[in-house]
Amino acid sequence: MNGFLELFNRKSEVEERSIYTSNGQNLAIISLLGGSNITEEQAMKIPSLVACLNLIEGTISQLPIYLYQENGQDVVKVPDDKRTRYLNGEANYFTDSQSFKRQIVKDYLFYGKSIIYVERRGNKILSLNALKTKDIQFKQYTTNGITLSNIEVIYNGFAGDVPLNYEDIVIIDSGNEGILKHGVDILELALEQNAYSKNLLKNGALPIGVIQTAARLSEAAIKRLRTGWESLYSGSKNAGKTVILEEGVEYKPIALNPEQLQLANSRKVTNSDICKLFGIDESLINAEFNKYSANSQQNLAYLQYTLSPIITAIESAFDKSLLLENEKDNGYYFRFDTSEILRSTEKERVETVGLAVEKGLLSVNEGRAYLDKNRIQKDYFMWSLGHVLYNADKDEITVPNMLGTLQDGKSSSENEAGDK
Repeated sequence: MNGFLELFNRKSEVEERSIYTSNGQNLAIISLLGGSNITEEQAMKIPSLVACLNLIEGTISQLPIYLYQENGQDVVKVPDDKRTRYLNGEANYFTDSQSFKRQIVKDYLFYGKSIIYVERRGNKILSLNALKTKDIQFKQYTTNGITLSNIEVIYNGFAGDVPLNYEDIVIIDSGNEGILKHGVDILELALEQNAYSKNLLKNGALPIGVIQTAARLSEAAIKRLRTGWESLYSGSKNAGKTVILEEGVEYKPIALNPEQLQLANSRKVTNSDICKLFGIDESLINAEFNKYSANSQQNLAYLQYTLSPIITAIESAFDKSLLLENEKDNGYYFRFDTSEILRSTEKERVETVGLAVEKGLLSVNEGRAYLDKNRIQKDYFMWSLGHVLYNADKDEITVPNMLGTLQDGKSSSENEAGDK
């Protein structure tokens, strides 16, 4: 009876949007994202794009992800959770966590979405597998034309098309169609510039111009002249050679040359536009454009404007798909540890921590921990009165220019008298 009702309800569903190919083959990027002319392989031939991608991939892949629980006012890190082992150690038997994170960040940037297959046995997660977004096919259904009632997922795997349960995948969505789609014009221009430069060096005759003669040349003479010119002056290895002309032959340079075309300046503009596609400050891949007085300022801007949107999207997707409902109700959540990004130069770190200790915001041992130094036997906070030392363990205040310590607003001698 239940099976009949399920079949009846299924027939009432109307396919709202299908990006499932009729022949069952893997979905091409053109049908997935609406007509991009740039493939992933082509994009990876653009040096500035590769630099931006490697920077973001490399940074996020090194950041650990931890599971926390917020209980009232306290936030505690959940120890020894199997999910964090997959996210920070081995995502599956064949893939380490760094490669896993790189893949999801790459697809997130290129296609606007990352897809992860979660292998489960009941509520137990066995492995995490980053799927290639360009090989994913979706088929969405609706019963009311507004909300989704069902989503079919097909992955073109090693042995052909494999249906996946929607509950077993994690979708990290950027909210856009990725740089391969919305940055297609800039990427096409970058590829054209690369091709032009390559052909110019490979086939160009230097100096660039035309050869003319007053006498009429036979077909054989023209052929010999062309062959001789190309063999002597064509290609990058022959650049700078002195041109020697026979009597009656004249060389005239053409009006357009690479300098007049401003190819170098054009490539600078294109590289800058590619950085904007990734949300990266150009100074991160080219020191010539550095505008920050301190390394910490540059890292903070990088974290806020480039990495935070990606990190937040990943965290939200993990919270939605990797947590049980009772864990969500009990305040569990995943977070990246971004503290390493904000680590500044040694001089900046010492000055910053030293100021925090001096102002009493950090204890001496807390400051030493920030600098990766060993703890001292007694821990103190440095307060004013040049300086007042607060013993956090004993709740005692020591004033170096006074005898004894202060406890509950009284000196140790007063406390002793009161006890008597």
